[in-house]
Amino acid sequence: MAQPRQGKSATRPSAPVSAAPSASAAGSASAAAPAPKSGSVSKTGRRTPPGASRRSQGERSAATRKRLCEAAVALLAEVGFERLTTSQIAQRAQVSKGAQAHHFPTKHDLLVAAFAHLLSGWRARREAFIREVGPRASMEQVLRYLWRDVFGRVDYVASVEMMLAARHDPVLRDRLRELLRSWTEVRDDTFHELVPIGESFDRFATFLQLNLAVLRGLAIVRGLDGDEQMIDRGLRLWIEIATDYAESHQDPAQRRGKPN
Repeated sequence: MAQPRQGKSATRPSAPVSAAPSASAAGSASAAAPAPKSGSVSKTGRRTPPGASRRSQGERSAATRKRLCEAAVALLAEVGFERLTTSQIAQRAQVSKGAQAHHFPTKHDLLVAAFAHLLSGWRARREAFIREVGPRASMEQVLRYLWRDVFGRVDYVASVEMMLAARHDPVLRDRLRELLRSWTEVRDDTFHELVPIGESFDRFATFLQLNLAVLRGLAIVRGLDGDEQMIDRGLRLWIEIATDYAESHQDPAQRRGKPN
């Protein structure tokens, strides 16, 4: 066994197992430690910005539902109804599969909510157009608004995908029809107020549906070949035809909102 060196004690005093730091030492250590990151992280991994007020459960739920609906609309336009899955929607929305199933248990539930979300956007843009033009509008103004804010948008393709799928799905068809009922009533009344035509209701309804059919057809053709110049020519030609018909069938006292 090795002997201790001369002048040194044979054993060293052992260090205490634990010792509470002094108040000054604790303060120094606290000051030196990096500050924790501000904000909080939600279950979906999204960080709340510093200083932002914490949202209520209802607000967080509504935001999640909105993201799911927006993701469903975008994917419907990209991949179509048949190839679309709820897992794809949850991934695009950055929502867990469990959260998606909590809000929308079935694919039908999610797609119907997405369709209602689409209608809500159409409604908001329609109200903005009415505020812009006032009580009367020309046929060209109405048709260009419909193309710009409804039929000419990418998300309109999503509505076409759902409506085509509903042809062979009675449950989906009934649910979409229920959503569309109040929408179409307001749409028809608004169209008649903006462009009053002095004809029977049946004639007016036929004229309205013809306009919608032309715009719907242009939207589908655009998705097939993407010829923007042809679409623009077709839209301009239809505006001329519809304007001639509308103006020739309006009551002169109501035309463009001017007195006789």
